[in-house]
Amino acid sequence: MLNNKIAEIKNSRILKKINNTDMDFRGTLLEAVRFIERNQICDVGLWKKFVEVFRAHGDGVGETLVSWRSEYWGKMMRGASMITKYTKNNDIYRILLDSVRDILTAEDELGRISGYSKEEEFDRWDLWGRKYVMLGMMYFMEICDDEELNSKILSSMRRQADYIIGKIGKDKLDIRTCSKNWEGLNSCSILEPIVRLYRLTGEKKYLDFAEYIIDTGFVQSGNLIELAYKDEIPPSEYPVVKAYEMMSCFEGLLQYYCITGNEKYKSAVVNLGHRIIKEELSIIGSSGCEFELFDHTSTNQTVTSNETSGQETCVTVTWMKLAAALLELTGEVAFADSIENSYYNAYRGAFNTERNLYKYNESDAPQVLPFDSYSPLTAKRRGITLGGYNYFPDRTFYGCCAAIGAAGAGVIPEIAVMKCDTGAVINYYEEGIINTTAPSGEKLKINIDTDYPYDEKINIRLELDNPESFELRLRIPEWCDVATVSYGNEKKSLKPGYASLLKEWKNNDEITVYMPMAVKEILPPSDAVNSERFSAYKYGPIMLAADKRIADPDKVYNPIINDRGEVLAKQVYCPEIKEAHICFELQLKDGGTLRLIDYASAGKTWSDDSRMAVWIGKSDK
Repeated sequence: MLNNKIAEIKNSRILKKINNTDMDFRGTLLEAVRFIERNQICDVGLWKKFVEVFRAHGDGVGETLVSWRSEYWGKMMRGASMITKYTKNNDIYRILLDSVRDILTAEDELGRISGYSKEEEFDRWDLWGRKYVMLGMMYFMEICDDEELNSKILSSMRRQADYIIGKIGKDKLDIRTCSKNWEGLNSCSILEPIVRLYRLTGEKKYLDFAEYIIDTGFVQSGNLIELAYKDEIPPSEYPVVKAYEMMSCFEGLLQYYCITGNEKYKSAVVNLGHRIIKEELSIIGSSGCEFELFDHTSTNQTVTSNETSGQETCVTVTWMKLAAALLELTGEVAFADSIENSYYNAYRGAFNTERNLYKYNESDAPQVLPFDSYSPLTAKRRGITLGGYNYFPDRTFYGCCAAIGAAGAGVIPEIAVMKCDTGAVINYYEEGIINTTAPSGEKLKINIDTDYPYDEKINIRLELDNPESFELRLRIPEWCDVATVSYGNEKKSLKPGYASLLKEWKNNDEITVYMPMAVKEILPPSDAVNSERFSAYKYGPIMLAADKRIADPDKVYNPIINDRGEVLAKQVYCPEIKEAHICFELQLKDGGTLRLIDYASAGKTWSDDSRMAVWIGKSDK
């Protein structure tokens, strides 16, 4: 009966991910994937170092910065599996295969795969790390073609979960006390793999444990699920406001809804998603202006006095993942728009493409980590600090944002092209080829020819064996005032949202989409701190930034702007910053000029020489 309910809920999702498809994108996603493969997931020694954490059981003992190393393996395995599911890179697959086999040997006689000793377990970040072990295994199973190994993985996850259930629950340890951090919010996020384990096994004890976690409300001083369901206050006013951990818990709640169909929990997750978009995202698509907290980011993103870092890459990636699940569940274009903004700006800006070195103490060996931890909004430099870093016995270290980074790129193929009941939905525009099927089940190839996100023209060509009538939905992004879509003898002007093209499609039919791009002034919300002092500038989906190598981010400027908010600007070459993807020269009212580059390329030297800002001071003169 419950299996029928699961199938019913799955079929009721508005948009559906495309399985067994073949995608080949050649733009920014290709750059991101190759960077991640080269600088992270092909590192065999790194995988081995992560696994040794579970043999040594040294987390939580001695040094303060060795308490969450057990998250690294599962975080990176999840992202690496998502990417390999897309690329089908056999060399990377074999590296992942070896690491999974390795971690299976780290299981102790009690069935635990934990970075904590038996004496120190169920404290700090122990359950958080165990969560990631199971998630890493589950995502790997999605790409693993070795049924015998999958059976071993599943058996191990059962033992891991059974040990936890034997110790935690009603009339046992309260899961919210299994951490000194964030009232147990981090521990409660184990909900997601527990629900997924129920789906894999059908064993009711896992569903019962998931229900126990949900009944706790995730924290000791309140019920976050009830708060999200009632939707009366913003997340920044919840009793615990740690952004990354909260979204992780709600990812699990969404999975639980997909099992049970409890509409209350669907409403709670969707409400939280809407609140995040409205109140907790900055102009670059991340959250948290001071530390890593929900802090009403929309109004605080122009604060200049924060001493701590914000806009954490862990938050960015976790939001992209949650938004992708909400897009599938609701079909609301706002979630696709938000993913695009996060991806092109906060996420791509966090890539350490210049291979800058981290070094914290004289005894440390300098290291290159692939992702920055934090991203500036007002004038600062990149790489100002490393968040969530832990040491290993050889005095090398790693960071939470480096470990999670791969999953951000892994999200994009999942939502690039999706299915609806009447056809296909295109969410993501970059040069590439998508092999999928039409509603009839016949082959459908979608060829996209474009320089988007840097150019306004997109050509789409369809290849089919036979003519077929179906709907093709095109996402017109929220930044585009009006797009023009031409196909056959039709020409339409379309506002932001999903454009529905319904006709009988034939082999080699073409669709041309124009999304006029101009440099536009973006003002802070009227209630934002210092709202009168700053403006930002956007070209299509790309936020522009001042970089001290070409423009002092601490100065004020007064560009010439027309009544449509468009800035008088021209695209120019930037010899001082050759790695910049795009550069514009803005005309100023005093006769001078201001050069800005894409946010993702700014600040890459990690020094004051490339001090940068996306919120740029403006003058009333």
